[in-house]
Amino acid sequence: MTFRLEKLLNLRQKEEEAIKLELSRIRAQIREVELEIEEAIASKSETERELRTGVQNGAQLGLLLYIIDLYQKYIAQLNTKMNELRREEEDTLKQYLEKRMERKSFEKLKERFVQGQMKEADARDRKVIDEVALQKYTHQSEERGNS
Repeated sequence: MTFRLEKLLNLRQKEEEAIKLELSRIRAQIREVELEIEEAIASKSETERELRTGVQNGAQLGLLLYIIDLYQKYIAQLNTKMNELRREEEDTLKQYLEKRMERKSFEKLKERFVQGQMKEADARDRKVIDEVALQKYTHQSEERGNS
């Protein structure tokens, strides 16, 4: 006899795997954004260091201040994107954990089913053995009675 919920178990496994891949994709995007933030902060710091040297004329000074402002806006934009990705990661992780729990529940049901099948098979085997032993005993008793 086959496990009736096998198709559902397979479906849960595939859903779990798909969500796991999605989670990996999101985490890769998070790493990319983290690197972009680090690079932008380093570039902004370099521009600020240039500004502090004080060897610029008025136009260069205005340009450096404008570039620093652009870096700040870019970093803020990246931080917003990072927050969105973190929320998406959290939601996807919840989905993953839920699917994993469902899959494990189906696996436990399957395990119980298999154990039940094994017990039934064992009981049938014992019954056959008992019948054979009983037939052998009655056959030996009849032979003793005829002797």
